Amino acid sequence: MTDFFWDKFYKKKGQNFFWPWTDLVTLINKYPNKKKKISILEIGIGNGANVPFYLSKKFDVYGVDRSKQAINILKKRFPKLRNNFFAEDFALKRFKKRFDLIVDRGSISCGNDLNQIKIIISLIELYLKKKGLFIGVDLYSKSSSYFKNKVNNKISKKNYFSFNSGPFAGMGNIFFFSFNDIKKKFKNFNIIDLNEKKISNYKSIKKNIFASWTLVAKKR
Repeated sequence: MTDFFWDKFYKKKGQNFFWPWTDLVTLINKYPNKKKKISILEIGIGNGANVPFYLSKKFDVYGVDRSKQAINILKKRFPKLRNNFFAEDFALKRFKKRFDLIVDRGSISCGNDLNQIKIIISLIELYLKKKGLFIGVDLYSKSSSYFKNKVNNKISKKNYFSFNSGPFAGMGNIFFFSFNDIKKKFKNFNIIDLNEKKISNYKSIKKNIFASWTLVAKKR
């Protein structure tokens, strides 16, 4: 199942980043895998900003994204890998293989409710090989001003909101994690790296704080 919002977003050239995300590069380099051939799956791969980095590491690259538009862009950019990219919701996708590394940059926090997040984390565990790593970047934090102030939200749950305006507008449910939330939701993993970063004056969030977690978790 693809997502109309994200198709529209990419058609307007949203998220057209073509350089790897620094936090992700740092963590992958920090926890190298000694295997000769690493298989990697990126959840919410978009148009493949991180793919050139993966290929430079000689990884066997796979990706899934809810936007058909983004996956079409990705297949045109990397035609030799076109059969490794899927326009589907990760929570619904079924893979026949297992991966050494699964990565995510922000997609778990965006557009999912509590039940979907539980499913996604259970599938990460399922599709990782034994002792495989999950690397999550931009798991939005409850330290964020958007969570604390509950600014412009139209739907309010315990940990997630739907926003009318600002950087999260129209993106569906935005889930915010605390330290304990991450520990509970990744209870079947060994958490080997967890850091919170806070950025003040983040673009449109004047005098406020944008906060998110980076996580490295190993399958037991």
